[in-house]
Amino acid sequence: MTATPGGSPAGIVFRRLDTDPDRRQAARLLPPCRLDDHEPTCVWFGLCDLTATEGTGLAGVAVVRSLGRTTARVCGLALSAAHRDPSLGPRLVCEVADALRAAGVELLTAPPPRDRRVAALLIRAGFVPGERGQGCAPGWSQLPL
Repeated sequence: MTATPGGSPAGIVFRRLDTDPDRRQAARLLPPCRLDDHEPTCVWFGLCDLTATEGTGLAGVAVVRSLGRTTARVCGLALSAAHRDPSLGPRLVCEVADALRAAGVELLTAPPPRDRRVAALLIRAGFVPGERGQGCAPGWSQLPL
């Protein structure tokens, strides 16, 4: 199990975002997606600030799509500008990885990010360049779980 980075602020919880209002709020954080991935099989996760006022409670969001029993793909990953704590990004990726690992996923892939902060976050979380033989296009990265 991946340890949650220390120093995360109190009141921030990780959970699935299963309701339409949660997903609408999360979608506002995400940049437009280049992939055809926004479908019902996507699982939405979020870091929610329980101490925040209404409308500012989502600190981060990750959208993941299953590509089979043991492989998943990051469709979207974003952090709120209102939450500047540097521990939140690694915590979000670690929590998503733990949830996927518990579900039997062995490999998480990610497309080339447009945002330099997201690219740095993927590298810090342990993503490495994808290998051609594993069906990864140039610029894609992967995280063995």
